[in-house]
Amino acid sequence: MELDEVAQGPGPYTMSYGFTLEVLCESVAKAGVLNPPLVSRNEKGGWDVVSGYRRILALKALAQSRVFCRDVSSAMPSAAERLLAGFYENVATRKFNDIEKAMILERLQKFFSNEEICASFMPLLSLPCHEGTLKFYLRLLNLEENIRQAVAKETISLRTLKALFEFDHASQRLLLQDILRLRLNLNQQTKFLDFVRDIALREHRSIREVLSERRFVEVMENPLTNDPQKANAALELLRLRRYPRLSQAQRAVQSKISAIALPPGVTLYHDPFLEAPKYRLEICFSNGEDLIQSIKKLHSLDELKTIPDLWQAHESQN
Repeated sequence: MELDEVAQGPGPYTMSYGFTLEVLCESVAKAGVLNPPLVSRNEKGGWDVVSGYRRILALKALAQSRVFCRDVSSAMPSAAERLLAGFYENVATRKFNDIEKAMILERLQKFFSNEEICASFMPLLSLPCHEGTLKFYLRLLNLEENIRQAVAKETISLRTLKALFEFDHASQRLLLQDILRLRLNLNQQTKFLDFVRDIALREHRSIREVLSERRFVEVMENPLTNDPQKANAALELLRLRRYPRLSQAQRAVQSKISAIALPPGVTLYHDPFLEAPKYRLEICFSNGEDLIQSIKKLHSLDELKTIPDLWQAHESQN
């Protein structure tokens, strides 16, 4: 058949989203289409792709004009049969991203009950078999295009999206905008949302007000920093704002330690979040005599008596 006869864009049975064609194009260019696409007649007299949508796109990208297909219009007369044919062919040969899973679940809803979908199909998609997960995945299809692309590429985690769904729509857009702009990794995304939400609740401010605060905007727009530096600076700014007393205690401890003239090769460590109660002292030396000299110098430092108890320093700010 002529490729121009195939309906443009993904059809009612398509299960592909967020993909690239480079590898497939190379395969088709060298070996041809080894597994012919399945097609069926639609109500308008054209052809819908039942399975093989990406193969057809690869042929078009290679400037091919014709493709050998299998017409399943008679063998699979119902839309449900065609959908299942495409589903089972795909599920046996590749892994679906989360947006593709959402697309499949939405299509299955047209022919099967939620109970049937949970029991028979969600296990094949490696999803928990309960309706809450089904509803969550269907909500993914209502996200804006750039967000769906980020989900498909795993740039945004599902854990982040679950947390975002607790916000109003306007706040979701602002938070997602900054998450993508800062290119936060999955752990940073969780911290970012927790910090912003807690700050907004404690200060009785909106998400927009928190994210438009001057110091935060300056960090986001700093032309002298790269993306990782912006991400770290933004999270640190939010952390200090979220935990002002802890931050004050941290500065107090660090000020005391910085004032001590430790001998060369001696370093004093502590938990930066003041969660562990102990310090750790590290001494680098070449031989026993060096070690003795370092210990003598440490013994003569009266400033060591000013090192504060970590937990008392923390508790004094609470």
